[in-house]
Amino acid sequence: MSQEVSNYIVESYVRLRKSSKEDEKNEKSHTYTSARTLLGVLRLSQALARLRFSSLVEQSDVDEALRLMEVSKESLLDDEKDAEVDRPSISKIFRIITEMAKEGSGGKRKKRRLGRGPERERDMGDEEGTDVLSMVDIRARVLGAAFNEAQLMNTIVSVSPVPSSLA
Repeated sequence: MSQEVSNYIVESYVRLRKSSKEDEKNEKSHTYTSARTLLGVLRLSQALARLRFSSLVEQSDVDEALRLMEVSKESLLDDEKDAEVDRPSISKIFRIITEMAKEGSGGKRKKRRLGRGPERERDMGDEEGTDVLSMVDIRARVLGAAFNEAQLMNTIVSVSPVPSSLA
């Protein structure tokens, strides 16, 4: 590591410490910058240099390491925001659907007439021996439990596996 890159790291660390202290005063951050943060930046910078097959750390490596540290800290805030999103509704709706699946696989399937959805679509899975739940029935049960269509669709998207053709 050259002397100018070393000085750049020190200046960046001092700047991080100052902004960290200001964020602490304003109660904007749950993290702080310590000597371990500096060590992390150094190690990331060295690893980035190795990725370039270089034994010398450059300023661009340090900049990328600092960016990665910043993005990492921001992801903590994103996780907190995601936790505040209406996650309990997803769990409750998923529980309703799994209970419906258990009821349907209890041996006897009761005879029922074909339903139609809001777009006048036909139910699927009405043939004997299928373990497919009717979307019309799911929608009726979920909406009857005081959830809305958007919450139902959000649950389906959240818990559905991604088809291998899209992955």
